[in-house]
Amino acid sequence: MKGFKIADIEIPSRYVLAPLAGFSDYSLRKMASDYGAGLVYTEMESCEAICYHSQATIDDAKATLLDKRTENNTKLALQIFGGKKESVLKSIPIFESLGSYDFLDFNVGCPVPKVMKQQAGSFWLNRQDELISLLKEMVKISSKPVIVKIRIGFDVITDVVHLAKEIEKAGVKALAVHGRTRREGFVGEVHYDVIKEIKHSVDIPVIANGGIDEHNFLEVFSKTDADALMLGQRAIGYPKVFADMIALEDGKKVEETTLLSQLKDLKKHLKLIFSFKDERQASDIMRGISVRYIKGFENSSKYRQQLVHAHSLKQYLDIIEDIEKSI
Repeated sequence: MKGFKIADIEIPSRYVLAPLAGFSDYSLRKMASDYGAGLVYTEMESCEAICYHSQATIDDAKATLLDKRTENNTKLALQIFGGKKESVLKSIPIFESLGSYDFLDFNVGCPVPKVMKQQAGSFWLNRQDELISLLKEMVKISSKPVIVKIRIGFDVITDVVHLAKEIEKAGVKALAVHGRTRREGFVGEVHYDVIKEIKHSVDIPVIANGGIDEHNFLEVFSKTDADALMLGQRAIGYPKVFADMIALEDGKKVEETTLLSQLKDLKKHLKLIFSFKDERQASDIMRGISVRYIKGFENSSKYRQQLVHAHSLKQYLDIIEDIEKSI
C-alpha cells in the first residue's frame, strides 16, 4: 500500500474520503478509515456558525475527538467555509479549542447556492486576490498545516495553474482539485488533464477529485499524475471501495462484495452513528445512506421502502434481520 506526505506528515494510503455535507460525519469517516482511507475529511463546517456558537457546528467539531481516539493511522482534515475574512480568521482558534485534527482545509470549491450567497466556496474563484491574502493570514494563525480544495473555474475553466502557484506561495501545504467548474457541478466530464497541469506546476501534493471509483482509479492516476485520489459519492453505502482500490493497486484479489457483507457494514455504520448522535438525527441521516448499502441487489426496492421509514436503531436492525432471513 502506497502512501504520501503533506507537510512531512505521513499519510498511510493514497485514498481520501471527500468532505460530504450531511454524510461524512464520524461514522462514515470511521468506516472509510477501517477500509484503508489514508485521509478523511469532516463535513464542511461554517466559520460564521461557529463564531455565533452554533451547537450543531460545535458538536461536529467535538466529534473529531472521536476520530483521534479510534483511528490510529488515518489522518483527519477539518474543512471550513466562509465568505467573510474576519469570520474565517476568528473561527480558526475556536475550532482548534474544540476539536483535534491534522489539517485545516479551506473550501474554495462548493457550488451550492446557499454557499454562493455567502460569497464562500467556489465564489472565491471570483475573488482570487482576496483569497490569497486570506490564505496567508490563515497559515499564520492555524497551528495545523493549511490545505485547500478548489474547482478548476467558476463558469468556465480559468487559469487555475496560476492560482495553484499563488496558493502554494501563500503557504498552503496541499491542494485537492475537483476537475469540474462550479457551473458543471457534479455531473459530466471531469477534466483530468487540467488536474495534471496543476500537478506539474506546483511542488505541494495534489489530490485529484471528481468521478473516481474502483473501476477507473488507476486510469485517473495515469491521467493526472496526482499524489492521491479523493472519493465522495462512491463511498456512501460502499466504504469498502477503499479496500478494493488498495487490493487492486497491490495486485491482490478483491474480496467479494455480497448482500450479506453489505448488511454487515450497514449494521456497523448504524451502531456507530447511533452511538454519538441522538435517535432523530441518526435516523434522518441514515435514511439516505442505508438504502445505498443494498442498492443493486435482488429485491432491494422492497427493502428500501422500509429503510427510509425507520425511526430508531431497533427498527433498522429488525429490517436488516428480515433481509438476512430472506437471503
